[in-house]
Amino acid sequence: MATPKKSKANRVKSQNPALAYVRRLYNKSATMLIGEAVVFAVSALIMLFWPVRFLATLTWIIGIVIGLFGLHRALIGLVGDGRPGTSRGLDITFGLVNVLIGVLFCVYPTGTMIGFFYVFAALFMVRAIMALLFAINMTRARFGHYIIDLIMAIALVAIAVFILVFPMAGLVTMVYYIAITLLLYAISNIYMYFELRRLKREITA
Repeated sequence: MATPKKSKANRVKSQNPALAYVRRLYNKSATMLIGEAVVFAVSALIMLFWPVRFLATLTWIIGIVIGLFGLHRALIGLVGDGRPGTSRGLDITFGLVNVLIGVLFCVYPTGTMIGFFYVFAALFMVRAIMALLFAINMTRARFGHYIIDLIMAIALVAIAVFILVFPMAGLVTMVYYIAITLLLYAISNIYMYFELRRLKREITA
């Protein structure tokens, strides 16, 4: 039989807003944290061990999505009622272009991905050159962390050149980067899960 002192302590605990918050947080977040950690870890392992196959599959999925979107847009243009502000010809053209892009993604996944990656690499090169010009101006003015800025800008230009010359290597490197990031997120989720369990035990003790 619980003593009056113990019963009072239990009532205080049950009315403690901090304890109630921790319980709600644990109940809502525990399963999600573990689930996300598993998904992140599995995805990261697939990307680490099969980067090229992952890229091909991802490109294929993107192609299907783009193709379906284009088909939907073309059908809207075909059955459109000509309301003001709409253009059936534009809808049909835009839809067919998207269907064509989707087919290219599915039929030539690696080549299409490399083509789009060239566009990204060119934009990255422009940004790197702008950073280099800015760093050169800062070096001339002896203003700020100009030496570090110059080193970083030269490194960015070198990376951009490497990506342009070896696009496939750049794609695989990007996949590895994403995989490592996902692994870190998975570890972070597991750590947060055990921290929530520890906090719950400490408060309920």
